[in-house]
Formats: sequence, C-alpha cells, structure tokens
Amino acid sequence: MTAVPLPERPPAAKIHQRRFYILCLLLAAALGLSGCVAVKPYQREYLADRIMDFSADQSEDGIERHWVETREGSSGGLGGSGGGCACN
Repeated sequence: MTAVPLPERPPAAKIHQRRFYILCLLLAAALGLSGCVAVKPYQREYLADRIMDFSADQSEDGIERHWVETREGSSGGLGGSGGGCACN
C-alpha cells in the first residue's frame, strides 16, 4: 500500500486574503441591496423638494445664458434676441 500525500494547505496570507475578498463582496452586496426601498406616499414630499431637482437653478441658468449671449453677440437658438450691447 502506498501513502497518498495530503493536499497542501494554503499559507495563512492567502486565507486572510480570501476572507478579505469575501467580506468585501458581502459588504458590496449589503450596500447594493439597501438602495432598494419602497417610499410611502407621505414621504414623497421630501423627494419632490426643490433641492432634489438637478435643474433647480433655472433662474441662474437663464442669467448665465443671457450673459453668454451678450458676450458673444449671438443667441444660441433659444429664441433670444439682441446684440452685443446687452440691450434687448
């Protein structure tokens, strides 16, 4: 009868590395699944708040667009008129 060699055990560093990868994977899964949430109707008013809107600064955008059109002496196809003197 011949002796069957036992498989080599991985070094401790590889075991710790595997545990680290598993922990990172579990953490990523937990963070990913926590983003799925049902919003109750009475909570939707906070989501509809002006600060949650990406284009909430429309008045500032209009002022900046007017300034750019004035500086360039043109209008960007937005229906504006006027010349380089900033008078409409």
